[in-house]
Amino acid sequence: MSSPQPPAPSPRVVPIALIVAAIVCVLEPGVHGDWGRDDYFQLAFARLVGSPWPLFAHDHFPVPGSVFRPLGFASMWLGVQLFGSDYAAHAWSDVALHAAVALALFALLRRLRIAPWPAALATLAFALHPAATGPALWWSARFDLLATLFVLLALVAAVEYRDHGDRRWLAAALLAALAAMLSKEIGLVAVAAAGVLWLRQALTVTAQRRRALFACVGAALCAAVYFGWRARVLGTAASGITGTTPLGEAILAGIGTWLQQAPGYLTFWPRLDGFARGALVVLALASLPALRGTRLPGRDDVATVLCGLVLLVSPALLQAPVAALNAHPLGTGESAIEAAMQSRLYYLGIAGGAIVLATALDRAWRTRFAAYGPLLGAIAAGVLVAFGVTARRDAQAFTEGSVRNAAVAHAAVDAVDALALPTTPCHVVFLGIDPAPEWSVYVSMDSVVKALDADLARVAPCWFHANYPTWFFLMPASVDASAALPYRPLQDEGRTVPWLHVGGATIAYLDAHVAADADARARYLRWNGRGFDEVGADAAAPPAGSGPP
Repeated sequence: MSSPQPPAPSPRVVPIALIVAAIVCVLEPGVHGDWGRDDYFQLAFARLVGSPWPLFAHDHFPVPGSVFRPLGFASMWLGVQLFGSDYAAHAWSDVALHAAVALALFALLRRLRIAPWPAALATLAFALHPAATGPALWWSARFDLLATLFVLLALVAAVEYRDHGDRRWLAAALLAALAAMLSKEIGLVAVAAAGVLWLRQALTVTAQRRRALFACVGAALCAAVYFGWRARVLGTAASGITGTTPLGEAILAGIGTWLQQAPGYLTFWPRLDGFARGALVVLALASLPALRGTRLPGRDDVATVLCGLVLLVSPALLQAPVAALNAHPLGTGESAIEAAMQSRLYYLGIAGGAIVLATALDRAWRTRFAAYGPLLGAIAAGVLVAFGVTARRDAQAFTEGSVRNAAVAHAAVDAVDALALPTTPCHVVFLGIDPAPEWSVYVSMDSVVKALDADLARVAPCWFHANYPTWFFLMPASVDASAALPYRPLQDEGRTVPWLHVGGATIAYLDAHVAADADARARYLRWNGRGFDEVGADAAAPPAGSGPP
């Protein structure tokens, strides 16, 4: 008698397993990298803040009145509680977060009644896209991953409410949308995309109009709660991130920059090889007839495509101030690290493009020409392979570059550990450092030491300077201006720039120029190419200037 055969895998399990396995395979080289730009500040801040709750009630960004991302920072705090400063553990958690975003996208496509394999192919197009995998490797892009996850979860709940009318789904949609906004400003896309789905229902299904309009009002109130909360905490409804540039002017410039650079990042064309480019062109052309293909009765493909387009295009507005400041077009000259950092501006948009692609693939799947769907699927699979190869190559390059850049950071921590730190006021000055291009002057040695040193209590009261500007210092909450002598708090137009106090952390601003004479009590460490040597005060110049960028 033969033994019973094991049950066949569920049709839903196989695509999910494939999506997760592909993500792990492509991103695995990147988990062996190291910390980079912005990571050190956020890691040190998470170690010092003590609790996540003050993040929801206090301005917590070094440029005051600029951004309000308490849930994003809270997730980093949680990561530090779980993994400390272990880069690999944090990297694997971001791979898991990227996989969760991909599975949320797959769940949304299935709720939108896209067949399993078209949904899986479109999800993989997002998950393996080199402009999506790059941000998944950069810890400081956590805000984008988390916001995108909650946007997609909000849309899953919004579709459930649209189709079934259970108000518990509406509550879930609004809560997820609020979580997306508290992760990063692009979370506002959740309100816009859900509103499109509900407004479309109100216009096309008379019997459900009242229910749909009720949901739209709820979405508007949800956005109003976020804006009110944000203004209360930051003290402004605008943003100080653009500095002296008027916000409206920065938004207009940023929209133009984002739209101009979007084609390069959304296709990753400049960094693809000839095969990948050819496959991408063939897929685009072969998908066009599918738009006129057969749709599933009872399914609103117009609403689905509009939802995808909102996700694709809305970041042009919401990311505009950042794009105006430091966006760069994708090319072949920048490193994999720089490409990853820039790609974060398009992470959510790629998910929107995947929704549009899924609709085309599904229509092709249902066409009366039996070979069309499998043929289009095969072409899409070719693009996925090309994306995966490119993304894995970039993940390896990301690791190599970040490890190389971080050598000076680890050497600095080793030097501080071997140093007899001065008593209060405690100043240590690093000299001879030529920051990596990906760091520029935005990685302070103060953040580096307080992010990585195992004995945080020992180094936290010290001020770590460098031969390039230190825009701010991360200090314990108990610190005051006397602990910084002979340096003085930064002045702006005759007024002292207030220090930010958030939980157990203080973000302090000093004017290094007032300390023209080297302080004999300070310690000086000079980079020799492999490590740091202690030198005397007579061999050191004063630190470079400080203050908010």
